[in-house]
Amino acid sequence: MTRGLFDAFPAARRCFISLGVGLLAIGMTACESRISAHGHAVDSTELDQIIPGETRLADLEAVLGHPSFEGAFDSGKIYYISEVMVEPPAGRKRTSARTLIVISLDDTKTVSAIEVRDETSGKTIAYLDERSPTPGDTFGVTEQMFSTLRRKPR
Repeated sequence: MTRGLFDAFPAARRCFISLGVGLLAIGMTACESRISAHGHAVDSTELDQIIPGETRLADLEAVLGHPSFEGAFDSGKIYYISEVMVEPPAGRKRTSARTLIVISLDDTKTVSAIEVRDETSGKTIAYLDERSPTPGDTFGVTEQMFSTLRRKPR
């Protein structure tokens, strides 16, 4: 009768089992989806502090912070955007929740209106999986070298 490795060294069996459980635990943590938040998430208590007709721009920035971006062409609007992105294991990153707060200001820099938009009230943008064709992306190495030599100097 032959003896196995673990019969001669009982501590090796415990070490081998501990190593296996450790590798399994590391492998399981790698299969977790990642959730990341971007922007400034404005909650309802902060939004309740802003009163249209009374709150000025300086008070608004004291409560919510600097805006994410301002409207173009002196539109008198400032925007706060927040987004939650989810990236499943071995998958593509996608938006889970998006909130856009549009605050309109009058000529005296006083809040005149507040509008809250989420992903259900905005336009849906369809992303294509295909690549846009560009000239030169199908050339091989020799075709790229000869096309460079064909160009005339200016």
